[in-house]
Amino acid sequence: MANYTIPTNLFALVADEIRETYGHQVSMGRKSLHKFGRNDDAGTSESEIVWFGSAPVRSATDSIDTVSSSNAADTQVLRVEGFSIVGNVLTEVIQNVTLNGQAKVLLTTPVSRVTRIANVASATATLGDVYAYEDTAISGGVPTDPATIGNQMTIEAQSTLFAGTSTPSTSYLILMNVYGYLGKRQSATANINLEKNKVGFVPRAVLQAGIGTYRNMDHNFAPFYIVEPNSDLRMTSISDTAAVDIVAGFSGFYADII
Repeated sequence: MANYTIPTNLFALVADEIRETYGHQVSMGRKSLHKFGRNDDAGTSESEIVWFGSAPVRSATDSIDTVSSSNAADTQVLRVEGFSIVGNVLTEVIQNVTLNGQAKVLLTTPVSRVTRIANVASATATLGDVYAYEDTAISGGVPTDPATIGNQMTIEAQSTLFAGTSTPSTSYLILMNVYGYLGKRQSATANINLEKNKVGFVPRAVLQAGIGTYRNMDHNFAPFYIVEPNSDLRMTSISDTAAVDIVAGFSGFYADII
């Protein structure tokens, strides 16, 4: 794609469009966002681009309440970012949790979605993968039912590998860029889908593109794309063969309602 120059009056353009389209006054500059995910076992059925391969829990209640590690020695303090829900209204919740190895630890505040787990408060890396999930049976600290997993922090990344997020009721997300590519040398192609789902409404595609051995997706929204409050954003893939390694993500910034 051709180079794109960010307008010098970008914030003013965003504020004007939100006011005219949605009737809100907004303030910008508080926080930017970069989310990226990876699925090294993508296949011919549509799946989310997230490390553990299945769709993370997006619940109508605050049902995600438990955390554990796959290694008994882990006692680090981790940050868990997510959203609580009442009706169709999402509220951002950021909290720390202290691991107790493979034993279950309860979150201080249960949530409906987990968008990031990160090792940002410890000087040592975890020795296991860490899971946030709806309370269920575990084996070696790992939930036995993948359908209960809100998200996973990997040993290698010390963060989630999840190409998705959600927006609170108090903010718009302004997307600037989205990308996708094959994660290692392989002969494969895949369709990449960026999808927005306003809670309580029908999900719809924002962008679709194809990637392959010599073809990446790197799309700049010119000038931007607005994601409304109380929305889920996710990236999915469909490949032409099994066991395809796909990396994808997006970046932007928040416009807070004032």
